[in-house]
Amino acid sequence: MTILLDNTFHAEDTLTSNLGRELENGRMVRLMAKLNLINERPEFENNPQWSETGERYYLKLFRDYVFHQVDASGHPVVDLGHVISCLNKLDVGSDEKISLVSRDEQNVLVVSYREIKRGVEQTFNELIKPKRR
Repeated sequence: MTILLDNTFHAEDTLTSNLGRELENGRMVRLMAKLNLINERPEFENNPQWSETGERYYLKLFRDYVFHQVDASGHPVVDLGHVISCLNKLDVGSDEKISLVSRDEQNVLVVSYREIKRGVEQTFNELIKPKRR
C-alpha cells in the first residue's frame, strides 16, 4: 500500500512539474510573438516610421539586447540563459533597470523591465484594436 501511495505521489509530482514547464513555455512564446509582431513592422496605419518611434523604438533596442548581443570582437553571443532571464523579468515586470544601446551606439536608454512590459502591452493592444472607418 505504501509503495502504491508513493508511486501515486511521484506521478503527481511529475505531472505538476511538466505542467509548470508547459505554462512557462507558453508565457515565453506569447512574449516572443508579441515582440516579433511589433518590431520592425514595415508600416502601420499608413506610417512607415511607426516601428521606429516612441516606445516601439526601445522595444526594438530591447530585442537587440536580448537576442543580438555580441562580444568585444563583434562575434554573436548565444546565451540562452540570458534570453530566458530577460524574458522572465519582462513577464513579471521587474523594476530592474537595463541600458539599451542603439546599434550605432549613439543612443542609450535606461529603462526598467516594467516600462518595457507596459510598452509591449500598449503597442500590442494598438495593433489588435479594431480600425476606425
